[in-house]
Amino acid sequence: MNRHSIRALRWRTALRQLVAIVSLALSASILMSTPPAGADLLDVAPVLQPAPPTSGPGSVDFKHRGWKVRLVGHGFNAAYVFEPTRPKLDEAPLAIITHGYFEFSGYDQMYELVRHTVLAGNVVIYPRYQTSATGPCPGPFNIEPCMDAATKGIRKGLRFLADHRAWTQPLLDRTSYFGFSFGGIITANLANRWQRLNLPEPRAIFLDDPHDGGFAGTAEPALDSSLAGIPKTTRIECHSGADGVLADKPDSSCNAVFPRLTTVPRRNKSLVMTHTDSHGQPALSSDHGVCAGGPGTADAYDWNFCWKVWDALRATAYTGKWRQYAFGDSAAHTSLGTWSDGVPVLPLEVAAAAPVLP
Repeated sequence: MNRHSIRALRWRTALRQLVAIVSLALSASILMSTPPAGADLLDVAPVLQPAPPTSGPGSVDFKHRGWKVRLVGHGFNAAYVFEPTRPKLDEAPLAIITHGYFEFSGYDQMYELVRHTVLAGNVVIYPRYQTSATGPCPGPFNIEPCMDAATKGIRKGLRFLADHRAWTQPLLDRTSYFGFSFGGIITANLANRWQRLNLPEPRAIFLDDPHDGGFAGTAEPALDSSLAGIPKTTRIECHSGADGVLADKPDSSCNAVFPRLTTVPRRNKSLVMTHTDSHGQPALSSDHGVCAGGPGTADAYDWNFCWKVWDALRATAYTGKWRQYAFGDSAAHTSLGTWSDGVPVLPLEVAAAAPVLP
């Protein structure tokens, strides 16, 4: 082997050694920077919804540990009556909660809200105004039969309580109204006509995405053309979800209700909107029915928005307490808690006047 061949062999050997060293270094670097298979599942905690508050409005630290319920009346003139137990009360404020369209029996649609309200120390009357898709009223085309049914259901509930003194008696001067969807339209009309219908005066009202279905046109034609019959001292919150009715009908829901509240001063009413937040699991939806939910379905929008504001409206109306949780754009009202990783939930949007738009 000549001198040139030996030199070439030495270069090839050195080059192979260099390539081997670089390859080993790159392999080690990759191994050190790449987590083992499944490590993301093992080491990264899921982002969870905010936990319920343990005190204040919306709290799950209930005053009572049980409830009792009785169905009074028949068909669409019936109502469910609830009272808190363990401990039992002699008397308590009254809450009238009205379901949306298409609940033909039971009270599952608003179960979680009813349960919260009763265990927080209130008598609840839940009028059952509907037994079929067209009975007793064909939606917005003629709301009056459903108005009549709801009124009769409320009266039957009140009569039952008056006749059964062993039950917790309602404090009629502390009466609040809650209505969801079509029940929100009924609730607004009931509160507007309370004197004519001989119903308890509405001290507080919460309307959750009120809507008559839109089949007779937008802007809620089933709603009374004026809501001037609602007392100026009534505390009102009207809520629409960004992915609810307003997503398709921007002149409907609270955008139709709010301008008709002409007798209620700005300081006593709130126009608000929630937004869908998918940062964690399960996602928080602003679709139609943010405050509605069957057994075991409550989420952070229930306790940090619906229950919180509902509790605060009643407390503000009765005692002046917790006003900051129901009105204005302070964090007490708009904050909906934080996800488990510390990221705030998309806050409640508060509008000074209609329209509020997604």
